[in-house]
Amino acid sequence: MMRRLALFLIIAAPLPALAANLDVEPIPDLPLNNVPRIPVAENVPAESPWKFSLGGGASYAPRYEGAANDRMRFMPLLEASYKDGKAFISLLRGIGYNFSDDRDSQYGVRLAPGYGRWQSADPRLNGTGDIRFIPEAGLFFNRRFAPWYVSSGISTGSHGVHAELGAGINFPLSTADRMRLGTNLNWGDGKFNQTYFGVTPEQAAASGYVLTTYNAGAGIKDYALTANWLHNYSKEWFSNGGVSYKWLTGPALQSPLVQRRGMESVNFLVGYRF
Repeated sequence: MMRRLALFLIIAAPLPALAANLDVEPIPDLPLNNVPRIPVAENVPAESPWKFSLGGGASYAPRYEGAANDRMRFMPLLEASYKDGKAFISLLRGIGYNFSDDRDSQYGVRLAPGYGRWQSADPRLNGTGDIRFIPEAGLFFNRRFAPWYVSSGISTGSHGVHAELGAGINFPLSTADRMRLGTNLNWGDGKFNQTYFGVTPEQAAASGYVLTTYNAGAGIKDYALTANWLHNYSKEWFSNGGVSYKWLTGPALQSPLVQRRGMESVNFLVGYRF
C-alpha cells in the first residue's frame, strides 16, 4: 500500500505546473466512490482504505467564460481518496478533508487550484494579461436526500472570494450506470468578478481601446444546467461523460470581454481505479 501511495505522490508532485501549461478544464464530482459492489468472499484480505483513480479525457468548452468560440482541452484524472472520501488528493479538486462520519453528509476544508486564464487563449483577451493559477482555501458542504442532493462551497484566494450552490438528482440507470441531473449558480465578490470580467484603464489602453474600461461588482455571475453519466465497465475501469449549459448574468454579463451569454460544454474521460 505504501508503494502505491509513494508512486501516486511522485506522479502528482509535478502535475500542477503541467496542468497550467495544458490549460486544464476541471469537472466536479469525479466518481471515485461509485464503485460497483461485488460479493465478499471468505478469507479475502481487507481492502486498503486508500483508493486511487488514474486516467484522462477531453473537454470541449468556451475558450474562456463569455468567449465567442470553443476549443478542446486536455482533462487529466489523478485522484486519491482515503476511507471513502474522508480525505482526498486530486489534481483538479485539490487537497481536502471531510469531517463528517455520515455517509449522506460531507463538510470540510480544502486547498484547491484557482481558475487561471491565458491572454493567448483568445484574441479578445489581448491586453488583459495572464491570470495565473493560485491556491485557494475553501469550505464545502454536501448533503444527500436520496435520490436528491445539494452541494455548496466557498473559496478565497488572492483573486477574491467566490461561492457555489448546486442541487439535483442522482439515480441508477442500471447496475453499471448512474445519471446525475442538476443545476448550480456561482457568486463572486467584487475582487473576484473584477479579476475575470473587469477591464482596467491600463488593459483598455493595451487592447488598443478595443475593450472599454469596466468595473465589475459583486453578485451572481452565472447559473447552469448539468447532466453527468457514469458507466462502470468493471470494478476497475469506468468512463464519465457530462454536458452543461451556462448562462452568464449580473456583473459578468455586462463585461466587454463577454461575447455571448449562453455557453455549452461537453466532457468525457476514461479512468482506472486501484
